Amino acid sequence: MQGQQWIKNRTGSTISSNIIDKYRLPYLYSTRPPPANDNHKILKLPGRQVIEELAARFCSSAQSLVFPLLSLHRFRTATLPLAYSEAAGSKHHTVSAKCCLYGVLIISDIFGLDSGDEMTDINCWCQRYALEIEGWIPVILREMRVDGLESLMMLMIFKYFMGDLESASFLVSVASRFLIQLGAHLYPSSSDVYNKDNDAHHVRDLFWVCYCIDKDLSHRTGQPPTINDDHCDLTLPPNYVQMQSNNILSSSPCSSRSSYTVPLYPWDIRLSVMKSKIYNDLHSISASRLSETEILRRIRHLDEELEAWRVTLPSDHRPTLSFLEQTPVDAHTNTQAIMLRLSYHHCVILIHRARCRVFQEGLSSMSLIDDGHRINFQILIDASRSILIYLEKALPVLAHECFWVIIFYPMTAITTIFSIALLDNRSDPENDKLKLLRGFTRLIRQIPIKKLTVAEISHLEFIEEVVEEMSRLVLLAS
Repeated sequence: MQGQQWIKNRTGSTISSNIIDKYRLPYLYSTRPPPANDNHKILKLPGRQVIEELAARFCSSAQSLVFPLLSLHRFRTATLPLAYSEAAGSKHHTVSAKCCLYGVLIISDIFGLDSGDEMTDINCWCQRYALEIEGWIPVILREMRVDGLESLMMLMIFKYFMGDLESASFLVSVASRFLIQLGAHLYPSSSDVYNKDNDAHHVRDLFWVCYCIDKDLSHRTGQPPTINDDHCDLTLPPNYVQMQSNNILSSSPCSSRSSYTVPLYPWDIRLSVMKSKIYNDLHSISASRLSETEILRRIRHLDEELEAWRVTLPSDHRPTLSFLEQTPVDAHTNTQAIMLRLSYHHCVILIHRARCRVFQEGLSSMSLIDDGHRINFQILIDASRSILIYLEKALPVLAHECFWVIIFYPMTAITTIFSIALLDNRSDPENDKLKLLRGFTRLIRQIPIKKLTVAEISHLEFIEEVVEEMSRLVLLAS
């Protein structure tokens, strides 16, 4: 309601109630219960060889470097034998082991690793596999086994990639407590040499995945993160920075890898730590009570930290401060590098949007716009434009499973452009912001989608309606 009033103060109108109602509809993300007529079917695991093959494919894939959710050695020697033991129905700890297998099935489907005739049914059963893990969560928590944790993490990633951020957030909370119980929030003391076959290093990997997703979700949902940095040892894995640099320069991350290869984790751990600081310093409840002077000081400090991270990346591939139409994109860039650049520009928006808080009040705040604020607006517009231009150029090499993850960045960009267009319409006589908004609908239709379902179709149509409504309101404000 506050947002609607803010828009009305500047345009004399509000966002259509039809759009507000559609925003609450459940089909705007992909995770849905399976058809009712499937619920009576007995859920069976595929053969052991199929599961082992899927796990091996995942652990040798580029995705497993970003999401190191499995230790193949542990999976083969502990999880598989337990899940397929003859006494699996009565044996202790088999629930966690079986749920881990369900997790392998759903994660294989998400990342398109389930090819082959023997695996054609996996996709049809994916929602049932996910529901099965959800149903066993109380038992998984009682058993407190690593393979149970793996199943929760794989379910979390499944929900995240399906756009079900609410469920993903709940799973982050559960997994975080699990990880802390296992001591994964502390730096492994066993050895300085990373080894995925070492359980302590493996659960530390799971911690970093959970940490990165947690900090990302806090900005996607506007809710506080679950993990408190002050209670964690955030020492980076050995050789991590070099590993990230090598990956950005490579079209196929780590073609030669072993259990000693340090993972990449989602985005970059250092950037995730930055996201955490941005939320706490600028967007938390305590930050909302700060004076504008203190907010400005924090913005400058965070800007410096973000820049310090940016310059550590290889010069040929580091994100530029602005991405222009004529800026080239390497045709061999990988999805991880694309995500880093988008996330960098998003962090710029997160930092500088905090200064706009003063304009959340009534019309009287319009008189507060000075040259400093206009410079800040321009930084926000440049970062938003950079997201839109870069994404359009990078689409041909973007992984198809990333639709629900990627769509957030251009949506943030257009909502930022929209807000500034309403705030400072007099400084845009050429209606450049309006042109950016209208050009966005062409862009979203080009984002690759692995499986086009009613959820994706409905979401794209919904976004087009939102952009059309934004354009109408911008015209009213001009």
